[in-house]
Amino acid sequence: MNKVEVLGVYAAPSVFGATPVVLLRDDSGRILQIFIGLAEALAIHSVLKNQIPPRPMTHDLVVDILRRLNAKIEKIVIDDLVENTFYARIFLRSDDIVHEIDARPSDSIALALRFNAQIFVEERVFEEAGYIWEIPKDYVTFDELSMD
Repeated sequence: MNKVEVLGVYAAPSVFGATPVVLLRDDSGRILQIFIGLAEALAIHSVLKNQIPPRPMTHDLVVDILRRLNAKIEKIVIDDLVENTFYARIFLRSDDIVHEIDARPSDSIALALRFNAQIFVEERVFEEAGYIWEIPKDYVTFDELSMD
């Protein structure tokens, strides 16, 4: 298992227009690209930029519920890739019991960042998905996007 950091959320060019992608980098410098939905991209981007919306977004609501129940996310693991779909598990501690919860990587990352939880990627996922060493020059950060 490889610990990763979230480099950021970007818009990658595609035949469908700009597609949101979250980039994760491990200690050796490999970058894993996971293409995600716009809502999840905004949820990840907002926490990375310490932006607090006027009303709680879904991930913020889940965090508030978990905290009120004295539960916390300890870590997430992106552990599988099947037919171009990534899978993840959230490790949630509540009352000294760790629960493993199946989740999409994008939701898992958005929640992990809100709990300052560690993010891991299984080695086989890096190998199956492929990886890059540098952020492609045609990727645009969400900060650079015009939201007109």
